[in-house]
Amino acid sequence: MTRTAMHMIKKGFSFQGPAEGVHALNSWITPEDDLFLVTHMGFLNIDPDHWHLDVDGLVGNPTRLRLADLQAMPQREYMSFHECAGSPLSPTVAKRRIGNVVWKGVPLLHVLEQAEISTDASYIWTSGLEWGEYAGIEDAYQKDLPIEKALAEEVLLALEINGRPLSPERGGPVRLVVPGWYGTNSVKWVGSITAANQRASGAYTTRFYNDPTPSGAKPVWSVAPESVIVSPSPNDLLLAGVPTKIWGWTWGDREISTVEVSVDGGGSWQRASVSPREDRSWQRFELPWVPASGQHVLLCRCTNKVGEGQPPLAARNAVHSVQVQVAA
Repeated sequence: MTRTAMHMIKKGFSFQGPAEGVHALNSWITPEDDLFLVTHMGFLNIDPDHWHLDVDGLVGNPTRLRLADLQAMPQREYMSFHECAGSPLSPTVAKRRIGNVVWKGVPLLHVLEQAEISTDASYIWTSGLEWGEYAGIEDAYQKDLPIEKALAEEVLLALEINGRPLSPERGGPVRLVVPGWYGTNSVKWVGSITAANQRASGAYTTRFYNDPTPSGAKPVWSVAPESVIVSPSPNDLLLAGVPTKIWGWTWGDREISTVEVSVDGGGSWQRASVSPREDRSWQRFELPWVPASGQHVLLCRCTNKVGEGQPPLAARNAVHSVQVQVAA
């Protein structure tokens, strides 16, 4: 595709999100106006009539698909939380850029089957069409998925979000969506897919989005357990002795089984009620509270079904806290 068929709307790193942060997230399905927007190199506007997707590498039937080809294929809807991993330059800083949306598109599995993917393929590389510089490096935005995840039925080449066609800012006309994994893996403005027998070697898989561990670098893939308090917010008027409720959202690649809330800065914890999840949606938690007057630090923490939880500090999924004032 030539650059005459696409142009950058805005160059450079960009972030947009609600001024109230997580306290704006009152809806089960997050409206687009309240869903964060982030890009490394800029926003891309593509002429849908000229867009195409090349599928190559370790495949028996290299394929080029136009937008009409994807639109004609069987599609599915899938509800999922959508979370930014935060800055790869400061991976231990919790950003809490999160929403819950309904995607619609073609399962990546169907496209790979049509291209006759080889049994030798162990990774799927996906490349975006944007260009530019991030953190002093100019490189294509390319990510990879282990073949097991790429073939999962929920991984989509998405055409819609919340019932509407993807806008250019959202990565339209087509973007990859990898439910349960951080948004960095859901490549916007997708232009090519390559089946390979090794990981991609670009900056966004080698230099950025890898967490150090005692056994070596770990890719930022699966979303760790997390929870946030939506209400009350620091700006809410709370009255002593008046029943209220503390509520928020919890999510992760694996379903969350328990959420605990503290109203005394972590001195003691109470178990909240937690709703089940749909697909990979976030889950609502609630705890009734009759506050006493004064200042309170509210905390929440969660645990998933395999026992993984939230660290108290210095992590992208660190425990969330809210300071509130209760009037006498």
